[in-house]
Amino acid sequence: MPAPSSTDHLTAVIGFTLPPNRMDHDPSIYLKWEPGRSKPLEKIRVPITDLRPELESSTVGPLDQLKKRGYGIMKHHSPYLGEIPSAEGTEKYLRECEGILQSVLQCDKVIAWNSVCRKNDPNEKEKKVEKQKGPEKGFIPTERVQPIAGVAHVDQNAEWGYELCGKAAEEDMSKYSRCQIVNIWRPLHGPVTNAPLAMVDPTTLRPEDIGTHASQYGFGHDLHHSPNQEWAYIRHQMPDEIILLKCYDSDQGKNGEVLWCGHVAVQVDGDAEGIPEELVRNRESIEVRLVALWE
Repeated sequence: MPAPSSTDHLTAVIGFTLPPNRMDHDPSIYLKWEPGRSKPLEKIRVPITDLRPELESSTVGPLDQLKKRGYGIMKHHSPYLGEIPSAEGTEKYLRECEGILQSVLQCDKVIAWNSVCRKNDPNEKEKKVEKQKGPEKGFIPTERVQPIAGVAHVDQNAEWGYELCGKAAEEDMSKYSRCQIVNIWRPLHGPVTNAPLAMVDPTTLRPEDIGTHASQYGFGHDLHHSPNQEWAYIRHQMPDEIILLKCYDSDQGKNGEVLWCGHVAVQVDGDAEGIPEELVRNRESIEVRLVALWE
């Protein structure tokens, strides 16, 4: 169990991309993907809120959390985490994640698009990932461990999000009344004492805080820092505590819901305090990218 500790005035170092007005070159070059090219970054220490008290006692369900701030937190024990190194175990875990999201959203169908494991290890070399053309099948995520995502971002912009939903369903999205992309993120071991996942309340972002960039997959958003942003994380997160991240919604906020949630791996100052030394280890996590469909 996570050790109790004071979380007053927590701060974290977060990686942000520079806004266009601070670049010394034309920012439009980032709208075309080129291997090895990335936007210039800066790391800024910001206040961050610990979500553990909310996780332990909140009366607001994950669906309402997703609607209001683009991320939801909940407890969920999975019996399949230890089986993920096998194809059969991975399949069970993916089906489980589909069930979790369908139960939360009350949608008609959920498709696991892909999954990835990440490890906070500077010696871990990133393995080449080919551009994905369809839902991954027979894939074992622990065979392709990726580094942590250290730049504040949103996985998809609106155009690429809609296209990705069609790829996942392998059919025309016009037959569906609504589609969403939601990731389920959890650590493979805990407590997480380094590189936890942090989320920003999207209602605290200004339009000028949001950039767009191309990747080998499509287009996403990168975030620039501003002092009014409100960041949060689950202090000392455990494997039975999950985060749901809205990455795209075809409704585009028409009912007052947020469009998506920016997120990033962060370094929280003093985050290992109160944790026995033998439990302090590099963060390892798994995220499953899911497409939810309404008929």
